[in-house]
Amino acid sequence: MKTTKPTCILVVTRNGHMAEPVMDYAVNVAERMKCSILAAHINTLPFYRDGGRRSALFTAAMQESTTLFENKARGRNVTVEHIGDAGRIGKAIKRLCHSERRIEFVVIDQGIRLDEVTAHSPVPVFTVNYPRKQAGLQRKTVTSQPSQQGVQRMSTARRKRHLHNCLVFGGLTTALYAAVFTNQDVVMTYFSKGGVFALLPVSVVFAVSYFHGNFTSSFWSALGIEGSTASAGKKAEVRKEAETAPVRKDTRPRAQVNA
Repeated sequence: MKTTKPTCILVVTRNGHMAEPVMDYAVNVAERMKCSILAAHINTLPFYRDGGRRSALFTAAMQESTTLFENKARGRNVTVEHIGDAGRIGKAIKRLCHSERRIEFVVIDQGIRLDEVTAHSPVPVFTVNYPRKQAGLQRKTVTSQPSQQGVQRMSTARRKRHLHNCLVFGGLTTALYAAVFTNQDVVMTYFSKGGVFALLPVSVVFAVSYFHGNFTSSFWSALGIEGSTASAGKKAEVRKEAETAPVRKDTRPRAQVNA
């Protein structure tokens, strides 16, 4: 005789903290359908290089959400099982849907793209839309905003690149100066010859200019000091002209809507 798999609703978040509106929706539906809830917290950056700080915060946030979720479901006769996973959202959902449980449908928290899940999920997928101020614990999420995280990574990578260039071109400049001053006799012998050797002084001057210029630029950029660009000056002039220009009265007709 074939045993029937337990029926449940899969609720997924990529944050340690799950939003309260998602919890409330899952509890209400599970109560009506008389099934259990499987709450999955997916850590999409398990190997993020921060000394394990993010993983620790993720685990602590998951524990807080577990307590809150169980408190919401306790008085509704709904069983909630929590599970932590890592990796891509779509693949994690696919693994859970093919486990020993019978998943009726998937509910995803905000921050997860619908197309990222539907491509892997064998069951229907639903989202819960709610105002940001009603997210509850979601506001304490340990996941960085993509835009801020991208800017931070880009700024760190740029600073490292400038430091690397500063060391490289600084070393090349020092080596070139040292080679010229420690070999003055050889330099004077060959630089004073005519013909093709006349290109040597020009080549050395260009090399010094190139190495020293890149060293100086990388040095100031590594300190966070950037020079003003011509485009910025032009934008400032255009803005100033726009502010000082007389404002013409607009006499065109406008449609009005009375609420």
